[in-house]
Amino acid sequence: MLKKILLFILTVLVVIIGIMTFKTLTFKSKQPDVAAIKPIEIDQQSVINFQNAIRIKTVSFEDTSLVDTAQFAANLKFMETTYPNLNKTLKREVISKYSLLYTWLGKNPSLKPVVLMGHMDVVPVEEASRNKWKADPFGGEIKQDTIWGRGATDDKITVITIMEAVEKLVSEGFQPEQTIYLAFGHDEEISGKAGASKISSLLKERGVKAEFVMDEGGLMIDGIVKDKTIALVGTAEKGYLSIDLEVNAEGGHSSAPGKESAIDILISSVTKIRNHPFKSSFTTPTLELVEYLGPEMSPFLKAVFANKWITKPLIQKEYEKTARGAAQFHTTIAPTILKSGFKDNVIPTVATATINFRILPGETPETVLEHVKAAVNDPRVKIIQRVESKANPSKISSTQAKGFQAIAKTNKQLNPDIPVSPFLLIAVTDSRYYADITDNIYRYVPSKLIGYHDINERIAVKDYKGAIAFYYQLIKNLNEIK
Repeated sequence: MLKKILLFILTVLVVIIGIMTFKTLTFKSKQPDVAAIKPIEIDQQSVINFQNAIRIKTVSFEDTSLVDTAQFAANLKFMETTYPNLNKTLKREVISKYSLLYTWLGKNPSLKPVVLMGHMDVVPVEEASRNKWKADPFGGEIKQDTIWGRGATDDKITVITIMEAVEKLVSEGFQPEQTIYLAFGHDEEISGKAGASKISSLLKERGVKAEFVMDEGGLMIDGIVKDKTIALVGTAEKGYLSIDLEVNAEGGHSSAPGKESAIDILISSVTKIRNHPFKSSFTTPTLELVEYLGPEMSPFLKAVFANKWITKPLIQKEYEKTARGAAQFHTTIAPTILKSGFKDNVIPTVATATINFRILPGETPETVLEHVKAAVNDPRVKIIQRVESKANPSKISSTQAKGFQAIAKTNKQLNPDIPVSPFLLIAVTDSRYYADITDNIYRYVPSKLIGYHDINERIAVKDYKGAIAFYYQLIKNLNEIK
């Protein structure tokens, strides 16, 4: 009997090893099979143009009374005068005073159009952090072959590199096969409701159904695969929800506290929510990331990624070693604001907290709210959903569609040693407003970016030039990919 059991176990192991070996050997690269090409030459004037764009302080504030509208008006003038050939050839429309929509008519009206988008506003610079900047945050200075300043990575890099590429193409007499829209919002950092939302609504009213939309989100990044840079293209993005918790309880003098104050109840509720994490799962973009990056890894990791039917827990454990990696697998919970009290010897009667959730595809703001209610389970706690801070997870875009194929081909031509991969973007972009006019949205800036919303925001000059070359070639490739 024991021999039969051992023989059975041995047989099972041989079968498993055989399957794993077969899957590893047949785990082929998904990178496009295209030859490398030499990028176009980018002159110094293009660099100067980007420096000048950074110097325009198009800063968005939650308190819109602080917005310097003269700067946004100056930005419109800059976009018009810096790119004369583009503005002469493309139809230019100003939306909501400060956003821009350009229409570049294609040769073939039967083809679906493409939308290349970005945003022209930037986040403020915290006054307390100014002395930590190594360059003027609005100076557009070049130090150590790097361009410094707000917008260098978020998101004037996208806007200006697209404009530079199109200006060059137009100057060469190029016309795309399909119509291309350039859609640049002016308020992404404070919701995009006056910019991207209005532009997308206008396109929808005009009956536009786009082949794909391309926005910021993904980037070139090191550290995912050993000794390799990876080009991550977001094929989906997480949803967004903020919830306020409010507790009202008896206050009084701090010398005679009761059993539970409003603060105690609030802290307990936040802890309950944190201690009830959302169920983790592999979404389609994360599974596809495994498929795209696995063949580019070392032999051992290639075997692990090739056999996700049995190694999923190992893959997830590896990625969950970092906060960003863990966020790929579940809806995240982040308490962001706590408020209560006004004097050190007075027990407050009111305590509030705000918790932000980034929602995994497959869940909704409604299911998140129910999860929170079940976790808190306390009638003393008022749970309030912030309607203005709510977005469903996006649809998942196809890696087989024309848009992704064009991005992957362009990347391989210009950066043959940098594999491209789909992934789930854990942030939220303006591209969500375009979901009604396309089935495919891709989120990618073809550069290494440093300092998103942080001090010392910057980009290497060579990466800026590389992004111009990317958009130039991408637009050309669109004419060839059927």
